[in-house]
Amino acid sequence: MEHFIENVNKKREGAWSELYRRFYPALCNYALKIVRDADVAEDVVQDCFIKIWDSYIQFEDVPSLTAYLFRAVYTRSLNLVRDLGYAQGLHEKWGEKMLEEQEEMDPVIEIAVEEDVVNKFYAIIDELSGQQREVVLMSMDGAKVKEIAEKLHISENSVKTQKKRAYAYVRERLGEGLGAILFLLFS
Repeated sequence: MEHFIENVNKKREGAWSELYRRFYPALCNYALKIVRDADVAEDVVQDCFIKIWDSYIQFEDVPSLTAYLFRAVYTRSLNLVRDLGYAQGLHEKWGEKMLEEQEEMDPVIEIAVEEDVVNKFYAIIDELSGQQREVVLMSMDGAKVKEIAEKLHISENSVKTQKKRAYAYVRERLGEGLGAILFLLFS
């Protein structure tokens, strides 16, 4: 992970691809809770990535990067909601929800837990066979069974079988509860 942060700080393309792959889905889901529009949520997250790329911000470690990303998405989402003119109602709803959730779990702890789960998930994905890993990653990117089959030059049934085996393995390794959360998060 040390090399990952170093490479992110140096703006190396491979590290940024990995950064995008690991954080983009979770950040989009987080933004979606605030802005209530999937396209707008994606724009918010992309704007945050661009802001980091264009800046001279340096991160010490993965937790500081994670905290920065979630805070940036949170701030940008709320600013966007405010700027679009429907901030009052959403701020009230979001504020009430955040107060309720904050009583349950401190946001910093929540971010750390999310990061830990996401990192465990990707470590487990890396343990899969090459074909299973490709099927899962392509599925997470929104590719349909037919598209995956064509790209990997295998049958659609093979894609379904590989996906089923991969999901079973991930659920087994993460535990049923964490596995369900991750597949809801990334599907």
